[in-house]
Amino acid sequence: MNYNASIRGKRQRIVTVLDIGTSKVCCLIGKTTAIPEWAEGGGEAVQFDVLGFGHTRAEGLKAGMVTHLDTAEQCIRDAVDAAERMAGVVVEDVHLSVTAGRLKSDSFSAGVGLPSGSVREDDVQRLLAGGRQYAARDRRTVIHALPTDFRLDDNGGIAEPRGMCGERLSVDLHTVTADEAATRNLMLCVERCHLGVANLVAAPYASALSVVTPDEAKLGVANIDFGAGTTTLSVIADGHFLHADAIALGGNGVTIDIARTLGAPMEHAERLKTLHGSAFATLSDEREIITYPCVSGIAQGNINQITKAQLACVIRPRVEEILDLMRHRLAASGFPAEVAQHLVLTGGGSQLTG
Repeated sequence: MNYNASIRGKRQRIVTVLDIGTSKVCCLIGKTTAIPEWAEGGGEAVQFDVLGFGHTRAEGLKAGMVTHLDTAEQCIRDAVDAAERMAGVVVEDVHLSVTAGRLKSDSFSAGVGLPSGSVREDDVQRLLAGGRQYAARDRRTVIHALPTDFRLDDNGGIAEPRGMCGERLSVDLHTVTADEAATRNLMLCVERCHLGVANLVAAPYASALSVVTPDEAKLGVANIDFGAGTTTLSVIADGHFLHADAIALGGNGVTIDIARTLGAPMEHAERLKTLHGSAFATLSDEREIITYPCVSGIAQGNINQITKAQLACVIRPRVEEILDLMRHRLAASGFPAEVAQHLVLTGGGSQLTG
Protein backbone atom coordinates (compact mmCIF):
# COMPACT_ATOMS: atom_id res chain seq x y z
CA MET A 1 0.00 0.00 0.00
CA ASN A 2 1.59 3.26 -1.07
CA TYR A 3 1.45 5.34 2.09
CA ASN A 4 4.00 7.95 1.01
CA ALA A 5 3.76 8.37 -2.75
CA SER A 6 3.39 12.14 -2.61
CA ILE A 7 6.52 12.72 -0.53
CA ARG A 8 8.96 10.09 -1.78
CA GLY A 9 12.13 11.25 -3.48
CA LYS A 10 12.67 14.25 -1.20
CA ARG A 11 15.07 13.66 1.67
CA GLN A 12 13.43 16.15 3.99
CA ARG A 13 10.57 18.59 3.79
CA ILE A 14 7.86 20.30 5.83
CA VAL A 15 4.34 18.98 5.28
CA THR A 16 1.13 20.58 6.51
CA VAL A 17 -2.16 18.72 6.70
CA LEU A 18 -5.54 20.43 7.10
CA ASP A 19 -8.64 18.47 8.12
CA ILE A 20 -11.87 20.46 7.86
CA GLY A 21 -14.67 18.65 9.66
CA THR A 22 -18.11 19.40 11.04
CA SER A 23 -17.11 19.76 14.68
CA LYS A 24 -13.52 20.99 14.41
CA VAL A 25 -10.81 22.20 12.06
CA CYS A 26 -7.40 20.59 12.65
CA CYS A 27 -4.00 21.55 11.30
CA LEU A 28 -0.88 19.41 11.69
CA ILE A 29 2.64 20.44 10.69
CA GLY A 30 5.37 17.84 10.44
CA LYS A 31 8.78 17.14 8.99
CA THR A 32 9.18 14.15 6.70
CA THR A 33 12.53 12.44 6.37
CA ALA A 34 13.18 9.80 3.70
CA ILE A 35 15.10 6.82 5.07
CA PRO A 36 16.32 3.63 3.38
CA GLU A 37 13.87 0.76 3.58
CA TRP A 38 15.78 -2.50 3.59
CA ALA A 39 12.69 -4.71 3.65
CA GLU A 40 11.51 -6.71 0.64
CA GLY A 41 11.11 -4.45 -2.36
CA GLY A 42 13.70 -1.91 -1.24
CA GLY A 43 12.89 1.73 -1.89
CA GLU A 44 12.41 4.32 0.81
CA ALA A 45 10.32 4.67 3.93
CA VAL A 46 9.27 8.04 5.27
CA GLN A 47 9.56 9.12 8.89
CA PHE A 48 7.12 11.82 10.01
CA ASP A 49 7.96 14.01 13.02
CA VAL A 50 5.23 16.30 14.36
CA LEU A 51 6.37 19.90 14.79
CA GLY A 52 3.10 21.56 15.71
CA PHE A 53 -0.66 21.29 15.64
CA GLY A 54 -3.71 23.46 16.13
CA HIS A 55 -7.43 22.98 16.22
CA THR A 56 -10.53 25.08 16.65
CA ARG A 57 -14.26 24.59 16.77
CA ALA A 58 -15.70 24.44 13.26
CA GLU A 59 -18.23 27.07 12.25
CA GLY A 60 -19.59 27.82 8.80
CA LEU A 61 -19.14 24.16 7.89
CA LYS A 62 -21.45 21.17 7.70
CA ALA A 63 -20.42 17.62 6.79
CA GLY A 64 -17.12 19.01 5.50
CA MET A 65 -18.90 21.46 3.19
CA VAL A 66 -18.64 25.25 3.38
CA THR A 67 -21.91 26.90 4.44
CA HIS A 68 -20.53 30.34 5.40
CA LEU A 69 -17.33 31.39 3.65
CA ASP A 70 -16.15 34.14 6.03
CA THR A 71 -16.79 32.13 9.20
CA ALA A 72 -15.14 29.00 7.83
CA GLU A 73 -12.14 31.05 6.67
CA GLN A 74 -11.59 32.40 10.18
CA CYS A 75 -11.70 28.90 11.66
CA ILE A 76 -9.02 27.76 9.22
CA ARG A 77 -6.88 30.81 10.01
CA ASP A 78 -7.11 30.12 13.75
CA ALA A 79 -6.16 26.44 13.43
CA VAL A 80 -3.24 27.12 11.07
CA ASP A 81 -1.99 30.02 13.20
CA ALA A 82 -1.91 27.84 16.32
CA ALA A 83 0.02 25.13 14.47
CA GLU A 84 2.48 27.66 13.00
CA ARG A 85 3.20 29.15 16.42
CA MET A 86 3.94 25.74 17.91
CA ALA A 87 6.05 24.59 14.95
CA GLY A 88 7.89 27.87 14.48
CA VAL A 89 7.36 27.80 10.71
CA VAL A 90 5.23 29.67 8.19
CA VAL A 91 2.87 27.47 6.18
CA GLU A 92 2.67 28.05 2.44
CA ASP A 93 0.48 25.18 1.30
CA VAL A 94 -1.54 22.33 2.78
CA HIS A 95 -2.65 18.80 2.02
CA LEU A 96 -6.42 19.12 2.32
CA SER A 97 -8.67 16.32 3.56
CA VAL A 98 -12.03 16.13 1.74
CA THR A 99 -15.32 14.59 2.91
CA ALA A 100 -17.76 16.89 1.11
CA GLY A 101 -19.08 16.62 -2.42
CA ARG A 102 -20.68 13.18 -2.39
CA LEU A 103 -17.50 11.14 -2.61
CA LYS A 104 -17.74 8.47 -5.27
CA SER A 105 -15.52 5.48 -6.00
CA ASP A 106 -15.14 4.09 -9.49
CA SER A 107 -12.96 1.31 -10.90
CA PHE A 108 -12.17 0.87 -14.58
CA SER A 109 -9.42 -0.16 -16.98
CA ALA A 110 -7.46 1.96 -19.47
CA GLY A 111 -4.75 1.13 -21.97
CA VAL A 112 -2.24 2.69 -24.38
CA GLY A 113 0.01 1.37 -27.13
CA LEU A 114 3.80 1.32 -26.72
CA PRO A 115 5.37 2.68 -29.95
CA SER A 116 8.91 2.15 -28.65
CA GLY A 117 8.26 -1.44 -27.59
CA SER A 118 9.06 -0.69 -23.95
CA VAL A 119 7.41 1.23 -21.12
CA ARG A 120 8.72 4.75 -20.64
CA GLU A 121 7.74 7.30 -18.01
CA ASP A 122 5.71 9.31 -20.53
CA ASP A 123 3.73 6.16 -21.42
CA VAL A 124 2.74 5.68 -17.79
CA GLN A 125 1.83 9.35 -17.38
CA ARG A 126 -0.19 9.31 -20.62
CA LEU A 127 -2.09 6.26 -19.38
CA LEU A 128 -2.85 7.74 -15.96
CA ALA A 129 -3.81 11.12 -17.45
CA GLY A 130 -6.32 9.41 -19.72
CA GLY A 131 -7.83 7.65 -16.73
CA ARG A 132 -8.11 10.89 -14.76
CA GLN A 133 -9.72 12.64 -17.72
CA TYR A 134 -12.33 9.89 -17.98
CA ALA A 135 -13.06 10.05 -14.23
CA ALA A 136 -13.50 13.86 -14.35
CA ARG A 137 -16.67 13.67 -16.46
CA ASP A 138 -20.00 15.03 -15.14
CA ARG A 139 -18.37 18.00 -13.38
CA ARG A 140 -16.50 15.85 -10.87
CA THR A 141 -13.15 16.67 -9.27
CA VAL A 142 -10.69 13.77 -9.31
CA ILE A 143 -9.16 13.42 -5.85
CA HIS A 144 -7.34 10.14 -6.44
CA ALA A 145 -6.53 7.98 -9.46
CA LEU A 146 -4.68 5.03 -8.00
CA PRO A 147 -3.35 2.11 -10.06
CA THR A 148 -4.26 -1.25 -8.54
CA ASP A 149 -2.74 -3.46 -11.26
CA PHE A 150 -0.65 -2.97 -14.41
CA ARG A 151 -0.74 -5.35 -17.37
CA LEU A 152 1.69 -5.71 -20.26
CA ASP A 153 -0.06 -7.32 -23.22
CA ASP A 154 -1.83 -10.26 -21.53
CA ASN A 155 0.38 -10.44 -18.44
CA GLY A 156 -1.11 -8.98 -15.26
CA GLY A 157 0.07 -8.56 -11.69
CA ILE A 158 2.83 -6.10 -12.61
CA ALA A 159 3.65 -3.67 -9.81
CA GLU A 160 6.19 -1.50 -11.68
CA PRO A 161 6.06 -1.59 -15.50
CA ARG A 162 8.64 1.10 -16.28
CA GLY A 163 11.47 -0.24 -18.43
CA MET A 164 9.72 -3.50 -19.28
CA CYS A 165 9.03 -4.65 -22.86
CA GLY A 166 5.65 -5.02 -24.50
CA GLU A 167 3.27 -3.72 -27.14
CA ARG A 168 0.41 -2.48 -24.95
CA LEU A 169 0.26 -1.21 -21.38
CA SER A 170 -3.01 -1.41 -19.44
CA VAL A 171 -3.95 -0.42 -15.91
CA ASP A 172 -6.79 -1.03 -13.48
CA LEU A 173 -7.56 2.29 -11.81
CA HIS A 174 -9.46 3.14 -8.66
CA THR A 175 -10.63 6.75 -8.76
CA VAL A 176 -12.26 8.83 -6.04
CA THR A 177 -14.16 11.91 -7.17
CA ALA A 178 -16.26 14.64 -5.56
CA ASP A 179 -18.67 17.30 -6.76
CA GLU A 180 -16.71 20.11 -8.38
CA ALA A 181 -18.62 22.93 -6.66
CA ALA A 182 -18.15 21.51 -3.15
CA THR A 183 -14.41 20.96 -3.56
CA ARG A 184 -13.91 24.31 -5.29
CA ASN A 185 -15.58 26.19 -2.41
CA LEU A 186 -13.46 24.29 0.09
CA MET A 187 -10.30 25.19 -1.82
CA LEU A 188 -11.47 28.80 -2.17
CA CYS A 189 -11.84 29.00 1.59
CA VAL A 190 -8.26 27.79 2.04
CA GLU A 191 -6.90 30.10 -0.66
CA ARG A 192 -8.53 33.11 1.04
CA CYS A 193 -6.22 32.32 3.95
CA HIS A 194 -3.26 32.90 1.57
CA LEU A 195 -2.52 29.18 1.47
CA GLY A 196 -2.04 26.95 -1.53
CA VAL A 197 -3.62 23.51 -1.83
CA ALA A 198 -0.77 21.10 -2.54
CA ASN A 199 -2.95 18.04 -2.69
CA LEU A 200 -6.49 16.80 -2.06
CA VAL A 201 -6.89 13.65 0.02
CA ALA A 202 -10.16 11.76 0.43
CA ALA A 203 -10.91 11.55 4.15
CA PRO A 204 -11.69 7.80 4.03
CA TYR A 205 -8.25 7.17 2.50
CA ALA A 206 -6.48 9.33 5.09
CA SER A 207 -8.35 7.57 7.88
CA ALA A 208 -7.38 4.14 6.58
CA LEU A 209 -3.71 5.12 6.23
CA SER A 210 -3.64 6.16 9.89
CA VAL A 211 -5.18 3.05 11.45
CA VAL A 212 -4.95 0.04 9.10
CA THR A 213 -1.90 -2.17 9.64
CA PRO A 214 0.09 -3.60 6.71
CA ASP A 215 -1.22 -7.10 7.46
CA GLU A 216 -4.82 -5.88 7.50
CA ALA A 217 -4.25 -4.01 4.24
CA LYS A 218 -2.96 -7.19 2.64
CA LEU A 219 -5.67 -9.54 3.92
CA GLY A 220 -8.60 -7.16 3.39
CA VAL A 221 -10.38 -4.84 5.80
CA ALA A 222 -13.15 -2.24 5.88
CA ASN A 223 -12.46 0.94 7.85
CA ILE A 224 -15.43 2.92 9.24
CA ASP A 225 -14.69 6.41 10.56
CA PHE A 226 -17.44 7.93 12.74
CA GLY A 227 -17.06 11.68 12.35
CA ALA A 228 -19.30 14.38 13.77
CA GLY A 229 -21.18 15.18 10.56
CA THR A 230 -20.13 12.32 8.27
CA THR A 231 -19.33 8.65 8.55
CA THR A 232 -16.89 7.36 5.96
CA LEU A 233 -16.10 3.91 4.63
CA SER A 234 -12.91 2.68 3.00
CA VAL A 235 -12.01 -0.79 1.76
CA ILE A 236 -8.40 -1.94 1.65
CA ALA A 237 -7.37 -5.30 0.16
CA ASP A 238 -4.26 -6.79 -1.42
CA GLY A 239 -2.37 -3.71 -0.26
CA HIS A 240 -4.53 -1.32 -2.29
CA PHE A 241 -7.16 1.30 -1.49
CA LEU A 242 -10.11 -0.09 -3.46
CA HIS A 243 -13.27 1.71 -2.36
CA ALA A 244 -14.48 4.84 -0.57
CA ASP A 245 -17.91 6.04 0.49
CA ALA A 246 -19.46 8.54 2.89
CA ILE A 247 -22.83 9.38 4.40
CA ALA A 248 -23.86 12.76 5.82
CA LEU A 249 -24.67 11.34 9.24
CA GLY A 250 -22.41 11.03 12.25
CA GLY A 251 -21.98 11.60 15.95
CA ASN A 252 -23.79 14.94 15.88
CA GLY A 253 -26.95 13.03 15.00
CA VAL A 254 -26.65 11.17 18.31
CA THR A 255 -26.15 14.44 20.18
CA ILE A 256 -29.24 15.98 18.56
CA ASP A 257 -31.30 12.88 19.45
CA ILE A 258 -30.27 13.21 23.10
CA ALA A 259 -31.02 16.95 23.16
CA ARG A 260 -34.46 16.52 21.59
CA THR A 261 -35.50 13.47 23.61
CA LEU A 262 -34.35 14.77 26.99
CA GLY A 263 -34.92 18.48 26.38
CA ALA A 264 -31.29 19.17 27.27
CA PRO A 265 -29.09 21.98 25.90
CA MET A 266 -26.81 20.83 23.07
CA GLU A 267 -23.60 21.26 25.07
CA HIS A 268 -25.01 19.14 27.90
CA ALA A 269 -26.30 16.55 25.42
CA GLU A 270 -22.77 16.28 24.01
CA ARG A 271 -21.42 15.89 27.53
CA LEU A 272 -23.94 13.14 28.30
CA LYS A 273 -22.91 11.32 25.14
CA THR A 274 -19.16 11.52 25.68
CA LEU A 275 -19.10 10.83 29.44
CA HIS A 276 -22.00 8.42 29.91
CA GLY A 277 -23.07 7.37 26.42
CA SER A 278 -23.33 3.76 25.35
CA ALA A 279 -24.96 1.85 22.52
CA PHE A 280 -25.55 -1.13 24.79
CA ALA A 281 -27.02 -1.08 28.30
CA THR A 282 -25.84 -3.42 31.06
CA LEU A 283 -27.72 -4.45 34.21
CA SER A 284 -25.73 -2.01 36.33
CA ASP A 285 -26.76 0.85 34.01
CA GLU A 286 -30.34 0.48 35.28
CA ARG A 287 -29.19 1.69 38.70
CA GLU A 288 -26.78 4.45 37.64
CA ILE A 289 -28.45 7.87 37.76
CA ILE A 290 -27.27 10.81 35.63
CA THR A 291 -28.37 14.40 36.22
CA TYR A 292 -28.64 17.12 33.59
CA PRO A 293 -30.29 20.55 33.18
CA CYS A 294 -33.29 20.98 30.90
CA VAL A 295 -33.53 23.77 28.32
CA SER A 296 -36.66 25.39 29.75
CA GLY A 297 -35.36 25.42 33.30
CA ILE A 298 -31.66 26.02 32.87
CA ALA A 299 -31.88 29.65 34.05
CA GLN A 300 -33.71 28.52 37.23
CA GLY A 301 -31.29 25.65 37.78
CA ASN A 302 -33.87 22.91 37.18
CA ILE A 303 -32.23 19.49 37.11
CA ASN A 304 -33.57 16.33 35.51
CA GLN A 305 -32.53 12.73 36.02
CA ILE A 306 -32.14 9.73 33.75
CA THR A 307 -30.60 6.30 34.15
CA LYS A 308 -27.61 5.31 32.06
CA ALA A 309 -29.74 2.52 30.56
CA GLN A 310 -32.38 5.03 29.42
CA LEU A 311 -29.65 7.13 27.81
CA ALA A 312 -28.44 4.06 25.93
CA CYS A 313 -31.98 3.55 24.60
CA VAL A 314 -31.84 7.06 23.12
CA ILE A 315 -28.41 6.53 21.56
CA ARG A 316 -28.74 3.02 20.17
CA PRO A 317 -31.26 3.60 17.31
CA ARG A 318 -29.07 6.25 15.62
CA VAL A 319 -25.93 4.14 15.94
CA GLU A 320 -27.78 1.17 14.48
CA GLU A 321 -29.01 3.35 11.60
CA ILE A 322 -25.46 4.49 10.77
CA LEU A 323 -24.05 0.97 10.93
CA ASP A 324 -26.94 -0.40 8.86
CA LEU A 325 -26.29 2.22 6.17
CA MET A 326 -22.61 1.30 6.18
CA ARG A 327 -23.50 -2.39 5.90
CA HIS A 328 -25.67 -1.70 2.84
CA ARG A 329 -22.98 0.50 1.25
CA LEU A 330 -20.36 -2.18 1.83
CA ALA A 331 -22.62 -4.88 0.38
CA ALA A 332 -23.35 -2.69 -2.66
CA SER A 333 -19.61 -2.20 -3.27
CA GLY A 334 -19.39 -5.80 -4.47
CA PHE A 335 -16.45 -6.84 -2.33
CA PRO A 336 -16.29 -10.36 -0.86
CA ALA A 337 -18.06 -11.06 2.42
CA GLU A 338 -14.67 -11.75 4.02
CA VAL A 339 -13.87 -8.03 3.88
CA ALA A 340 -17.01 -7.14 5.85
CA GLN A 341 -15.96 -9.60 8.54
CA HIS A 342 -12.84 -7.56 9.28
CA LEU A 343 -13.74 -4.06 10.43
CA VAL A 344 -11.69 -1.23 11.90
CA LEU A 345 -13.73 1.40 13.73
CA THR A 346 -12.28 4.85 14.33
CA GLY A 347 -13.40 8.45 14.86
CA GLY A 348 -15.06 10.08 17.85
CA GLY A 349 -18.33 8.17 17.48
CA SER A 350 -16.52 4.84 17.74
CA GLN A 351 -15.58 5.61 21.35
CA LEU A 352 -19.12 4.86 22.51
CA THR A 353 -19.22 1.76 24.69
CA GLY A 354 -20.93 -1.20 23.01
